[in-house]
Amino acid sequence: AVAVLPVIPPMAAQAAPSPKTPSPEASAARAASPKTQPPKAPSSEAPSLKAPSLKTSSLKTSSSATGRKFSPPPAGPWPKGGTFSVFLCWDDAPWENCHGKAVTAEQRRALGERLRAMPQVRDVRFVSRQEALADYRRAYAEDEVMLSVLKAGDLPESFVGTLRDRADIAPFPAAINRVPGVANAGAFGHPFWRYKADAYLTLCGADDCAGRGQATPQERKAVEARLAGMEEVEHVYVEDAAHARRVLSFMWAGRLPDSTAVSEGYFVKLADPADARSFVATMEELPGVGGAGVVETG
Repeated sequence: AVAVLPVIPPMAAQAAPSPKTPSPEASAARAASPKTQPPKAPSSEAPSLKAPSLKTSSLKTSSSATGRKFSPPPAGPWPKGGTFSVFLCWDDAPWENCHGKAVTAEQRRALGERLRAMPQVRDVRFVSRQEALADYRRAYAEDEVMLSVLKAGDLPESFVGTLRDRADIAPFPAAINRVPGVANAGAFGHPFWRYKADAYLTLCGADDCAGRGQATPQERKAVEARLAGMEEVEHVYVEDAAHARRVLSFMWAGRLPDSTAVSEGYFVKLADPADARSFVATMEELPGVGGAGVVETG
């Protein structure tokens, strides 16, 4: 299945912000929205095919996270290839390439043919506004604030697909952004945690959780004790901020600015992946937990 990068519509972006913090993968997906401030494009230089170096011995965990159920993140594998989203123009879109006009049927057809003919593109599909809404609801089923104001008219049409090689990620947006009918294009590496974990928890950072401050050592210990005692939890990977930054940088096919906020947390392998949403519901309200969600596999 082709991975979809959901977007943040104008109305939803003005809703009261959630006090929870998303996973690095969710942050990257949401940053791709053409209806919000556009993210800084990844470097035009082709990224290195070498995965970021890992120094997992520096991970700091509490004494409760030293049992066999807990470990640092795995050394790999780091995914090859990536995903892309090409968002189409809509009436009065602020993007220069749109000239205030919605994409035409001919522009939509020509863009689809162009994408399918590109040798670096493995597969591609068109996503209507209704399909985009359904994709968003699946990806962010737990985000009640956003879903309460989201409607199909807030989301642009798009083409989404996958790229064959990691080296294709950084050059892709520049190759597509000036094509008639395109509002904005983004490309990302495949998520590191896909197929390695079923759910995640992030801890409150200094600037997260509605300003309540960083998770305390006692809160961290309580979270880890809860994870250790749950029969449905097979394994817990303890992710520090340095590894979280590497993961997000890998998705962006380049190094992130030092100012980019990342959160420490846990990626959890469950005995039955179908239990992921109920697990999230159990854990997300614990003190010190900044966010919780399902690791998407699509």
